[in-house]
Amino acid sequence: MQELLTEIEKNEQRKKEQAEKGFDALTYFVYRTLDDAGVNNAEAVSQRIKDAFVAHPNWQISESALRKVRQQVTFAIFAEEDDLDRVAEIVNNLFDLLIKAYQTQ
Repeated sequence: MQELLTEIEKNEQRKKEQAEKGFDALTYFVYRTLDDAGVNNAEAVSQRIKDAFVAHPNWQISESALRKVRQQVTFAIFAEEDDLDRVAEIVNNLFDLLIKAYQTQ
C-alpha cells in the first residue's frame, strides 16, 4: 500500500513540475531524461529537441525523419556536453525509451 501511495505522490509531483515549466508530455519526458543524465541546461536543450520533433513529426515511420531528428538531438546535447561518447549514450538511451513508449501506445 505504501508503494502505491509513493508512486501516486511521485506522479502528482511530476504533473506539478510539468505544469510549472509549461512543457507538453514529450518535452517533459525529454527534460527528465536529460536532467537525470546530468546534462547541463537540460531545460533549454529539451526545448531545442522539441523543435526537432515538431519539424519532423513522422520520425516514428520515416527513416529519413528519424535520422534528421537524431542528428538534431545529438547536436543539441553536444552543445552542452563535450564528450561525444557520452552524448551518443544519452541519445541512444533517449530514443530507446521513446520508441518503447510509443510502441506501448
